[in-house]
Amino acid sequence: MRAANSLRKVQPWPRWIFPRTLFKMVLDACLFHGMHYQFQYRVSCNTNIWSPMENLTARIPAFRPKLPSVEKLIPYLREIDKNRWYSNRGMLVQALEQRIATLLGTGCRVVVTASGWAALKAAIFASAGPATPARPFAMMPSYTFAATAAAAETCGYKPYFLDVDEADWMISPQMLFDHPALSRTGVVIPVAAYGRSVAQKDWRQFRQATAVPVVIDAAAAFEAIVEDPFGLTGEVPVALSFQATKSLSTGEGGAVIWNDADGLMAVTRTINFGFLGTRESQSPSFNGKMSEFHAAVGHASLDAWEDTVVAWRTTCAAYSGCADTKGFADQLILYPTIASCYALFRANSEAEAASVTQALAGRGIEHRYWYGDGLHTHKHFAAAERDPLPQTVRVAQRLVGLPTAIDLSHETMKRIVAAICEGCRHQKAKEHI
Repeated sequence: MRAANSLRKVQPWPRWIFPRTLFKMVLDACLFHGMHYQFQYRVSCNTNIWSPMENLTARIPAFRPKLPSVEKLIPYLREIDKNRWYSNRGMLVQALEQRIATLLGTGCRVVVTASGWAALKAAIFASAGPATPARPFAMMPSYTFAATAAAAETCGYKPYFLDVDEADWMISPQMLFDHPALSRTGVVIPVAAYGRSVAQKDWRQFRQATAVPVVIDAAAAFEAIVEDPFGLTGEVPVALSFQATKSLSTGEGGAVIWNDADGLMAVTRTINFGFLGTRESQSPSFNGKMSEFHAAVGHASLDAWEDTVVAWRTTCAAYSGCADTKGFADQLILYPTIASCYALFRANSEAEAASVTQALAGRGIEHRYWYGDGLHTHKHFAAAERDPLPQTVRVAQRLVGLPTAIDLSHETMKRIVAAICEGCRHQKAKEHI
């Protein structure tokens, strides 16, 4: 189903007729910052490994984002100049929200935010409110990025860590109905691990049965939502990230998708110091608004969305093909299981994972344990209450994040795959000693 609906049509931004003004200062600034970024990146990585003449000893970064070029941003920057409205829900922000809502076509509305963390925090405040003495806990998986717990904590909640299912690395509502801590829980936060799909139906039923608010942290799941908007959005608020590493990016940003108009008004108020139509702060709040400049990047990204989808699918297919030639395609996890901006190696054991990561490092290839060993192992969250976490420990030690990029070259893929093979062979040899 996901592949069949992957190329949903994006409504184009209206093309304006501009005066023949050069906007020289804007253009010069954009070109300067673009060249400055490229210079910084090349210094930090020592070489451009995506060049036609591949350097087979060059360091391969874990991720290399690619955002719209300066030329693609110019029309939107000109519009900002014309409007002189730079923040506080400007015209580009409002249009971006409408374009995303139209793309999904479910009737759900969208509010964009300054970051994915801001989206999650605003959704918690809007749907559950701040923590209370009677309900201090925010239930969530330990196997997630720190932003999940940090967002709940800044709403006054104490994280309560749950174990995940080894099959999909996520929590399920079935495990919570009889949970002893549920009566002291103010919000449950399921996480779409690596952009997986989190269905609305089961969590909606859980919320209706328990009266405990639910907010879905779907940071990397925009692709999945575009492919199944009716199944993955609705009555339970969904928080997204549009950070530079995500498939759709505003550089830094996020969004809340929800079919509750009053709830989204509360989100809008929450990210605007509690103001909504008046100068009186009416609710818990913070400054979480997206700027017009980030919205400009979002529009340019949406303009190229269909090409972006095709390019990522092509990269994932080529990556899978490289692994298949070496006989471990079943251990390489890519789209459509997860978001296309991730590539994971699933080791058969902790020892195999250690051997593979050692081989990657030895060849100058970066890797990541994206969610670490679970939040319960972080110093800041070590004292948080939690269930036994055997599956979290097992999953965390075996899922290795591999380098990827929308334009990852075949030669780079071959280097990565060769390093994985080396690590697996070394571990097998050790097991037979």
